[in-house]
Amino acid sequence: MKVFENIGKRMPFSESEDYVRQLVDNATEKALQQPKAKTVSMHKMLAAAAVIIVLLAGIGITYFDKIATNDSLTAKHSEAPIEQFLNGLTDDEVQLLAYYDIEEIPEEQSY
Repeated sequence: MKVFENIGKRMPFSESEDYVRQLVDNATEKALQQPKAKTVSMHKMLAAAAVIIVLLAGIGITYFDKIATNDSLTAKHSEAPIEQFLNGLTDDEVQLLAYYDIEEIPEEQSY
């Protein structure tokens, strides 16, 4: 069995300094020759954020205005004439309603 102290500490593959320098130079040249990636400017991002905020505010105002309009319509609901009449009666008049009898309307006689 081999003893680990006898193996030594070196890399299995070695490259010369010239090869590494040439590899780095070639990679740098190719990176500089490639067209720049399109980036979104900060102004465009701010403009998009502003548009989104305005749209959300408009939707919110429209929604809450619609709710307020519906609430005011139900608050303005007026009483029907029969409700006004019944609400205006006193207790004595309400008791007399039970005894009120409508006389029959005579029908016209045919000749």
